Amino acid sequence: MANVPDIDLNLLRLLDMLYVERSVTRAAERLFLTPSAVSHALRRLRRLFDDELFIRGAGGMIPTARAHEAAQHLKSLLPKLHEVIQTPRFDPAMSEKMFAVACVPYLTSIFVPGLAAALSRTAPNVGIDIRLLHDAMADDIESGALDLAFGNFRKVPRRLCVEELFRDAYVWVIGEGNPRAPAYLDTATIGALPHVELNLESAAPHPDENYDARQGLERLVIQNNLSTVDRALNKAGLARIARFKAPDSIAAMAIAARTDAVALIPSRAAATFARRFGLAVHPSPFPVEPLVIQMLYHRDLTARPATSWLLDQVRSGVASFLLEGDGSRDREVSSP
Repeated sequence: MANVPDIDLNLLRLLDMLYVERSVTRAAERLFLTPSAVSHALRRLRRLFDDELFIRGAGGMIPTARAHEAAQHLKSLLPKLHEVIQTPRFDPAMSEKMFAVACVPYLTSIFVPGLAAALSRTAPNVGIDIRLLHDAMADDIESGALDLAFGNFRKVPRRLCVEELFRDAYVWVIGEGNPRAPAYLDTATIGALPHVELNLESAAPHPDENYDARQGLERLVIQNNLSTVDRALNKAGLARIARFKAPDSIAAMAIAARTDAVALIPSRAAATFARRFGLAVHPSPFPVEPLVIQMLYHRDLTARPATSWLLDQVRSGVASFLLEGDGSRDREVSSP
């Protein structure tokens, strides 16, 4: 008897077909082989099983007891082998998969809810486990523990792929009831008012100041544009008054709404929450680099059909999000 690793699985398929057809010629036709090729394979099967397997008779090939026994096993084994070998499929309508997604807090409030609503319509039993970005993301995506991550990534391991989703400009927000709130927020006013500093992700300082490198992946851990603001204010002979610090844009807006402070916020977050917080929204009087949001996922999606489907849903969701955003702002950005 041969060792299992030495067995040609095509021989088992041929044995099954010979058992069904009881004819070398008909089995050859079904398998798109020549009769001589089937005869040669039958000789190999006989050596493998140490049994004749099929004996010529008046009605065709008569299976031996050993062939009967093998055929019964193959009846259940071959379909299982087919399931193992074939490319896995994902049926969103029937799936109960819980997707794992790591995300910056900013997106959990302005994008993920819409994505969850869209998924509920096409895949009613699918769920999303939303997590914060963390140090083990690269390994988690590699192992399948994490399907994808939203953030800003500078250096990515070769096994992973990064895709830009959108960019969001920064705007200034100030409480509508603030007695110092002007009709137009200029550089001088920004320098005169206290500030709520925004760190898009709470994180301890790292050697590179804004980026953290783990497992070959460099991700942005702090984006607050403070250096840009400081340069603009210094150029005007002013200095930033840092009074509050917030871990995310919603907290920063809530603080600005209840104090006399201003905050620099991604525009889509401001558009979503300005009305409920009672904030006025102003464009920046000086250039500020936009927030870049990217999607990180495994490069090889062949064996990850569910993740591939989720990526398509995210892309469609982003397209709708960008189209709807400009027309659904709580407060139009004011201009001079």
